[in-house]
Amino acid sequence: MNPAAHTFRFEIGPYWIQLPSHAEITASVKTPSGAYQTAWTTWVVSLGRFQLLIHLDPNSGFSDLKSFIDQTTKSDVITAPIGVNNIPGVMHGDYSPPRTWIDWWFKKGDTMICLCLQSKQFPFTEPTPEEVAEHNSIVQSIKYVPDFPGEKPSADG
Repeated sequence: MNPAAHTFRFEIGPYWIQLPSHAEITASVKTPSGAYQTAWTTWVVSLGRFQLLIHLDPNSGFSDLKSFIDQTTKSDVITAPIGVNNIPGVMHGDYSPPRTWIDWWFKKGDTMICLCLQSKQFPFTEPTPEEVAEHNSIVQSIKYVPDFPGEKPSADG
């Protein structure tokens, strides 16, 4: 059986991700506020008992993931460097109580893609090996496709 036959390509800005055919996608847009007047879109990918929240960020850098986590939920965390398909990134989190929460931030070119996997319910939802494999497959499928062939990534990505 061809696993790719049970997936579809989801395009977000310059990034492409393969999602399972059962994934359901919604978008949430926060209206502009503040000096910059920028709307913020978050795509929510429902994956059964889990959800993947995705947004694009043209302003943040990898160190901002640590700062965000330190300020919101934990303190003095260590983010791990990662890379997928020649796209550098950082990650933090795991499948553990009180809730699955894993962040992956990737950046190539001038826009970062931020993914956050969460369990939908409290208390902790123990993932099956198949769910973990599905989540890993989604993250490993990320590709960077510039708008213009021959476009070179900026110095920071």
